[in-house]
Amino acid sequence: MRRVIIVSDCTDVAFLELCLAIEKSAFAISPGADIRIGPLVPAQRFSEINAAFLVRLVAELAAPGTLILCVANSLRHRTERLVGRTARGDLVFVGANTGALGWLTRDLGVRECFEIEDPGFVPFGGKAVHAPVVGAVAAGKPLASAGAPFPPDAVRRTPVAEGDIVHIDNFGNAKFPFRADGLCHGDRLRVEVGGRRLEAVYGTRMMDEEDGTWVVYPGSSLGLHELGQVRARGLLDLPCGAGHRLRVRRAAPRPVHAGDQSERERRGG
Repeated sequence: MRRVIIVSDCTDVAFLELCLAIEKSAFAISPGADIRIGPLVPAQRFSEINAAFLVRLVAELAAPGTLILCVANSLRHRTERLVGRTARGDLVFVGANTGALGWLTRDLGVRECFEIEDPGFVPFGGKAVHAPVVGAVAAGKPLASAGAPFPPDAVRRTPVAEGDIVHIDNFGNAKFPFRADGLCHGDRLRVEVGGRRLEAVYGTRMMDEEDGTWVVYPGSSLGLHELGQVRARGLLDLPCGAGHRLRVRRAAPRPVHAGDQSERERRGG
């Protein structure tokens, strides 16, 4: 059985078209091909940084031999269409060379990579070009059959700097790179994001805090930190998303009164 994971901002019937195009290509080569597609990994529309994060995230736990198709291209100009295999994990990646594959190839390396033969511009290249290649590979064809060798160091990367939001989940929690040097559990922070300034705390377990509290904490994904609001909507109602940058800094210390002592002790301060 070959597992196929699709990362895409095509979340309507276009996703089904991708699935059917993969199956059609595979069954034309091997009628008994055993392929398992999905579920869809939905990417933020027009966000290469979010697509790059999601491709890398699903690769973290994907079994060897898994095919990862990324269909999310917001660039004005056409780029190369690639199919390759990672050096670690033995994962096959397929997609346009927009930067969405760069986080994956940087971390896992590239064993082989090919530029898919270019048919020229076609509407919905993900369905017409990329999906058939995925189906062919899933049916057993070698990657080299798709096109000419492509230099791995030419796979584009999407730059990610400290504070850059790479993903906001359905709870409104933002994932972003952050160096927490010197911060301790309970330290008060000020966060600037989405045109707002938020009072937050640094914590090791978000849910320990009171409802509505903003917390910066070590997250569960790829060594990133997260910003969330305890049992509330987080960033869902703010005008920001993947690609926006947030700023975290230590808040000015407030005077300690006798009544604050129990709270400081609860936070470990």
